[in-house]
Amino acid sequence: MAIYWATSYFLKPEKVGDYQKWLNSKEAKGIEKSIEKETGFKYLNTYFPILGLGEYDVEDWSVAPDWASADKIRGSKGWAKWAEKTWDMIDQSRSFKSRVMRSVTDVKVFVPKKK
Repeated sequence: MAIYWATSYFLKPEKVGDYQKWLNSKEAKGIEKSIEKETGFKYLNTYFPILGLGEYDVEDWSVAPDWASADKIRGSKGWAKWAEKTWDMIDQSRSFKSRVMRSVTDVKVFVPKKK
């Protein structure tokens, strides 16, 4: 039962190109693998809105095998390295949004009994 984690946030306007370049770098790919090995969180991708049709500048998607992975991310050396490398490119003065979701096959839907 996988857990999908989406985080939406803003970038500093002058750093958008640098961020895109860094995400495609060997360094970033290595850190992604490190995080997955440490925590179980697999980075899926970072998405940019098209034609400004989005509430935020970018959105990261990851998938984890279970809730225990969320506890492991807090002490992750890989995650700390990712934050260190991206800190100056992300607009820390603006809010972000995170969502945790499951697929339709993994969700338990409760239907009230008819009276």
